[in-house]
Amino acid sequence: MPAAPAGLINSLMPELPEVESVRRTLMPGILDRRVAEVLARPSRVLRPDLEGFRRGVTGRRVTGSLRRGKLLVLTLEDGGYWAVHLGMTGQLILAPGELAADHVHARVVFGDGGPGLHYRDLRKFGYLAYYPDRDQLMAGLYGQMGPDALTISAEEFVARLAGRKSPIKSLLLDQRRLAGVGNIYADESLHRAGIHPQRGPAELSRQDLLRLHASLVETLDQALAQGGSSVKNFVDAEGRAGTFQEAHRVYRRTGQPCPACGAPVERVVLGGRSTHFCPVCQR
Repeated sequence: MPAAPAGLINSLMPELPEVESVRRTLMPGILDRRVAEVLARPSRVLRPDLEGFRRGVTGRRVTGSLRRGKLLVLTLEDGGYWAVHLGMTGQLILAPGELAADHVHARVVFGDGGPGLHYRDLRKFGYLAYYPDRDQLMAGLYGQMGPDALTISAEEFVARLAGRKSPIKSLLLDQRRLAGVGNIYADESLHRAGIHPQRGPAELSRQDLLRLHASLVETLDQALAQGGSSVKNFVDAEGRAGTFQEAHRVYRRTGQPCPACGAPVERVVLGGRSTHFCPVCQR
């Protein structure tokens, strides 16, 4: 299975808090259940292809879950893995019968006759993939990503960034360096840390980077507590939207007052990405 280009990996939504919210709401509904059938038409969202995915998961019981960054992985008995990347608009929804919605590309039926798992995706940038063993899982996107942004230690965070000359925001978005942070949580964490997104780590002190690490973890934890940010169509596995967008300080708030100092939030394009910051708090 070919690896996703770095630019595509960097641009996808939902981010870590949204994917973790899906994992937490999904697992109580599918753990220890056995897949009986996969109802779908051939599509690029099923990998390696429809029949390969169907053969891989059918008849197997879901035994647990993993997550690295924005990638959710369900573990299966017999050592297989079922990976889920939500892309920009993917949704995993547990519901009985057929889901009354458009753009549903796959329905997984379980042997106990309970609610099925539906994969819905308007843009079809996400996917469901089957890997027969850990070696093949690690050869794919899971093995290409850096440490998870929620669990990386402060020391490793500093080591991965210190001395770099690229803009700090661009480094936060590099999934091979740090997994799980996208546009929302990069902007929000940098504001909370008081660091301008265009500054490079080479001109930041160790204390600056430690403060950024603490701000990043705090922001991700707060977002998780509120079910993530629903700025587009994100919902968890129970169909509920997140509310952390109501606590955003700078993301998509161009021209609105900074909640810390009242200065208008500004926007620049950095590495092709819209970037929001306070010109006073983040000099």
